[in-house]
Amino acid sequence: MSKEEMREKGIASKENLNSIIEYARRLHGHLGPFLVLGIKMSLAGMNRLGIENMRSMRVEAELPCRVPYTCILDGIQATTQCTFGNQKLTLKKANSLSISAKFSLNNPKKQVIISLKNEILKDLMEKLIKTKEDEATQEKLAWIIAFTPEDKLFSIEVNNYFTK
Repeated sequence: MSKEEMREKGIASKENLNSIIEYARRLHGHLGPFLVLGIKMSLAGMNRLGIENMRSMRVEAELPCRVPYTCILDGIQATTQCTFGNQKLTLKKANSLSISAKFSLNNPKKQVIISLKNEILKDLMEKLIKTKEDEATQEKLAWIIAFTPEDKLFSIEVNNYFTK
């Protein structure tokens, strides 16, 4: 299976994950943990949806509308090809410090909701405050996130809605 096929199906080998992270770094301008959280959320959502064609996917992200939270959006765009420009990515402003993304397909109606665990967010924000914008430390945190199992980072809910 080619890297492109793996990416389209949401299969994240270590090599594929590194490739997506490097692409997202170039798109975003630097590497940080929230960018990688967007990538990891996307891969988890795509895997649960069994993506065969990303053109039928949509993402609705819910998060605070400020940096560093919004860096997640670039991770989602780099991984899924859902963008604000093609209107397949939408943003719902969160009223609290919570982060989630709903991944869905047009047909059949299936949704996956990926939510960052509150304790992970709290721990990450404490570490970022201590780094005082030190880029090397932020990159180290990003790589730690990259190789943390998704069940340690996220709560994942899969919903199927079938029409008669």
